[in-house]
Amino acid sequence: MSQNERPNHHDPARDPALTDLPPVEAPSAGFIVQLFVIPAVVVAVVIVVWLLFGKLAGGERDAMEYVRMLRSPSAHWRAAYELASLIQNDPKLASDPKLLGELTDLLAHDLEQKDNPELTQYVALTLGAFQTLDAQVAGGQSIDTLATLARALAPKAAAQVRLAATISLAKHAARLDGKLERSDIVEALAVTSEDPNAELRQAASYALGFFGGEQAAQALRERLKDTDCYARYNAAIALGRRGDLASAGIYREMLTPADLAKVISLKSPTEKQSKIEAIELEALQALDYSITRKQPELAQSLQPEIASLSKSGLVGVRNRAQALLKILPKSS
Repeated sequence: MSQNERPNHHDPARDPALTDLPPVEAPSAGFIVQLFVIPAVVVAVVIVVWLLFGKLAGGERDAMEYVRMLRSPSAHWRAAYELASLIQNDPKLASDPKLLGELTDLLAHDLEQKDNPELTQYVALTLGAFQTLDAQVAGGQSIDTLATLARALAPKAAAQVRLAATISLAKHAARLDGKLERSDIVEALAVTSEDPNAELRQAASYALGFFGGEQAAQALRERLKDTDCYARYNAAIALGRRGDLASAGIYREMLTPADLAKVISLKSPTEKQSKIEAIELEALQALDYSITRKQPELAQSLQPEIASLSKSGLVGVRNRAQALLKILPKSS
């Protein structure tokens, strides 16, 4: 849904008379320091930082040093943020069971202590950077990363921690492309999707959309009645990818620009238009996906709305709608 002026022609006749030049003096020590020493120090600092990050990105041992830093009483959330950046850019770290296990254990510990919500938030986010769910603590014992993230969804946890855990669960479920079916995790997300906090409901609906199974689908159907438009749109798009006809009513809202204009409350006309365009594109893309999965009934029921968008003034929306109409099977 994410920044000439005309050239001056030199006229010697207009040049002012040259004045006497000041006497040439040897540069002072201060000037030499400014010209050479300070830039040299800056360059040296840049090189040290570059070497440090190269070293940290270079192996498991250095990542584990980050974990030890995060376990210290003076741990700062920036360390978790930097570690997450390293994991995202290093496939070896992203697939390391020991590193994932240590961080999962750290999150479990932080959830018990409850003394640094900001740090716990970033540790939870870091778990979503991994490309594996194989997590092991010292001694080779397995630890359940998803279950630990689900614990972070408990209402007693800070809202920022719950939101971070929801995002990480969504990332793992999306990576597994609907093949993840965990009753305990879906139940925790379903409870979160009913929270008074609208942002949490939006994120939980988004995460549920990547889980397979009827339990997740039913939780999403409940969110179609959400008072927050983004929570119900997230649910509808997830159900739309499955070709679920229960989402047809919300889909008509998402595919009708006039209806969206009444619902989306952004002060800036430009931002409002961009948001409407993003929603329409997401909805059309989900319908496209449902057709490729041989579940065209929902898209067929929305053919009038899709046909209307095929004449949209928004080029991206118009092209997507036209392409969708071309692959849409005729209703039997």
